[in-house]
Amino acid sequence: MTISSINLAMGASSYGAYNQKLTSATKAELEKLGITYNPNITEAEGKKLIQQKKTQDTQNNSEHNLGQNTNKDSLFEKAKELAEKIGIKVDEKENFTSLLAKIESTLEEKIQASSNNEEMLEKLRGLSQELANIQAQSNGSVGYDSTNQALMASLEMLSQYNKNFLH
Repeated sequence: MTISSINLAMGASSYGAYNQKLTSATKAELEKLGITYNPNITEAEGKKLIQQKKTQDTQNNSEHNLGQNTNKDSLFEKAKELAEKIGIKVDEKENFTSLLAKIESTLEEKIQASSNNEEMLEKLRGLSQELANIQAQSNGSVGYDSTNQALMASLEMLSQYNKNFLH
């Protein structure tokens, strides 16, 4: 047997394996993953579709998680900057929620203490709006109720500001 005959024979056998009809296991996996396919595709094509779908899902999950973490990290940095503006020293182990609570209570105290200082009240109003923005962004992905709660807290702080400003 010559080398070309061997190559031809090997090519034919691999061609037969490559063009094998779709197995029931591969069909089931395609359906489970929600992949639309032509029932006349080969086993190799079915496996390739499954691999593509899994790769795509993995990439989508990675991008989604990265986006969430980046957004949360960015908001935490904004909250740290705001805390520093109002004189709060941020502990390295501080979590985002407790930092926002500290900022809110400190702003409320400063608003009450500055009832006769219009310039300071104006500055505190801007800082309160910055806090409300951070809270709304952090709760925005959770849903309507959380965003509404952040807005209500902001409005309460602004009403306190207005009471002090008018008196």
